[in-house]
Amino acid sequence: MIKQQVLTRRQAAFRSEIFPNQFNYLIQQEPFSSYLIKDGEHEWLVNSEVIPIIKDYYTTHNHSFHYYNAHPDYLIAYQVAPILNKTNMELLSEIQKGTWDDMIVKVPRLAPPKVSYIAAEKFHYFFLKSELFKNQYNTIEQIALKTTLISRTRLQEYRNLGLLPQPDHLKGTNLYNEKEILEILPKLKMEFKKQTPDSKNHNAFDLLSSEQQQLITKYLKYRENSGVTEYEGYRSSPSIANKKKTLETMKSKLSSTFILIISGRCGIEEDFHKNPLNRNKVPAAFNPEVFDVLNISKDDYAFLASNRAPMTLHQIYHKLRPFYYFLLENFEEEAIESDDLKDFRDFRRIALRVKKFLQQFPHTINEINQSDYEQKTKSFLTREQMILIKQYILEDVRTIDPIKNATMWQVSCTIGVRPEELPQLKINHFKLNAEGFIDQDENGWGNLMLPAPISKKGNSPSHRDFHTPVPKSTVNQLNQYLTRLYKRQGENNPRGQGYLFRPDYTLPNLQTKRIRFRFIERLRKRLDFLEENQRKDFIFKASRHSLNNTIMRTFITEDHSLNEAKRTASDHQLRHKPTKTVGEEYYLDDITKEQYYQVLDATINFPWDLEKLVLWEIEKGYRISVNPIQKEPEENVEFQQQLRRIEEQLDVIVEKPKHMTELQWTKQRHMLLEQKNMILSQKRGGG
Repeated sequence: MIKQQVLTRRQAAFRSEIFPNQFNYLIQQEPFSSYLIKDGEHEWLVNSEVIPIIKDYYTTHNHSFHYYNAHPDYLIAYQVAPILNKTNMELLSEIQKGTWDDMIVKVPRLAPPKVSYIAAEKFHYFFLKSELFKNQYNTIEQIALKTTLISRTRLQEYRNLGLLPQPDHLKGTNLYNEKEILEILPKLKMEFKKQTPDSKNHNAFDLLSSEQQQLITKYLKYRENSGVTEYEGYRSSPSIANKKKTLETMKSKLSSTFILIISGRCGIEEDFHKNPLNRNKVPAAFNPEVFDVLNISKDDYAFLASNRAPMTLHQIYHKLRPFYYFLLENFEEEAIESDDLKDFRDFRRIALRVKKFLQQFPHTINEINQSDYEQKTKSFLTREQMILIKQYILEDVRTIDPIKNATMWQVSCTIGVRPEELPQLKINHFKLNAEGFIDQDENGWGNLMLPAPISKKGNSPSHRDFHTPVPKSTVNQLNQYLTRLYKRQGENNPRGQGYLFRPDYTLPNLQTKRIRFRFIERLRKRLDFLEENQRKDFIFKASRHSLNNTIMRTFITEDHSLNEAKRTASDHQLRHKPTKTVGEEYYLDDITKEQYYQVLDATINFPWDLEKLVLWEIEKGYRISVNPIQKEPEENVEFQQQLRRIEEQLDVIVEKPKHMTELQWTKQRHMLLEQKNMILSQKRGGG
């Protein structure tokens, strides 16, 4: 039994193994304050009997504090207050009223609070997370951590804009229904992107005057409703391919041209509405009212021409002519029907100005000097070069998504999807399996059924019966890309739906406006297998050019009869109208599906791996040796060259040239075919 002693508070703290400030705080609380003994006017001593009691109390509650403070299932009150969008005092007041009794654990304080405004508070409060966040309630920050659909900062932006729904009983807090937020995110992101102005530049149309806008809108509405303009020997087409996209382009081109004319009249030399450094700046001198659309002159052309290449002027002309002829046609009709002769004179004066303005433009390519018209050099790649470029694309460290870029490249190299068609290509345009991946037949082929509306001019769909076969290696590449896409798009988005090359993986129905092939520009310097002018002019469409070239320039050795089917097979794969003579078109059957697949198998169904390609080309008879350094025998080289020359001559006269009679054409083709058969017979005999 401990003998009672009277100790100073410092001595008692030392024996209790408690820090003096904590001991001093505890000894003043109930029930320990009864052990204090007053000594004089200002000094308080401690009865030593309290030491084991206060030590046990301290040890127990110190352990409890550290237990709850470190436990992942609990949050201390000062961390909960900002989550609930409350001050510490507001939350403390609610705790004291019993509002949160069903979800808190309280632990006695062992030291005075550090802030004076809660000096009287004697407990720490820990909230049980499962109760606090019941019904999947969570903070914006925690919700963002649980999904790849959106970043934390973007989700906070949605919250600040008031776009996130919140249950009524959580209003005023930072808690949201996690399940509800995750379900609406794809739709919310889509709406947000649609409503957010394009940051590229000003919308040129919005910078025009209301009168200018009305004239453009009236013209576009007329064209949208299949209206035909016929004036001065010109007749517009009643139909518009890819109507929505084409009308948007018309609107943009007309608006941009008028902005340039207005700028010229206002003395503004810079194309400010397209300059990325001045996206949000309209020069003070810019005034659309200085330009009357019908009061056009040759001076306006002079400003356009001084800053534009001849080819650009040629393109502008083909957008302006139908627009102005539409206006003049309507103006002429009104003038003729008017009883006032002045109206007709006004029309004649305006029509003369418009015609003189339009006469300044180069109307055809032939009017452009060859020195001004820079003809681009096309590149036709070998199979090996196509694969090398794909590897270079995958190695591009500056790109965000090299797999996406490599997939677009391979798709265009093998199934001929055009650059302008890629943004509109959907996953379900392919034949899919139950898991949403590209389905394959027994030989590994996939199938693309590209519809007419998204094809070039709305008139270049996949073959009605054969569709567009997808080679095995391309199916594998597409499925690799889809695996990545499905993982990133989230579980709430169904597989097998939406755009294939979307700008945001989490938004299946958001279409890319335009794909900019900057990754192609970056790799030009690495294409040392091309001539310098080819490297300079190298474009993404070289993929499609090379597809046609690969099919047509491959002499199929396994079955020579398939060489006659190559042109039609190539036309089908590139979705061209088959190149046929009148006689062939009306009196000759199409190639069979079997022939179509056999030609493709012999030409483009190659492995996209350099080592495997060598073996494939040897197996097909296109390469003699595995060793690239070893030269082929001269007779083999000569054999291939002779066949290639004959094939090229046959390609030239696939249709009857104008300078040949029917008899001359028939004899020429017959002679070339006999020469080809003779060379093949010699080769087989020599082998």
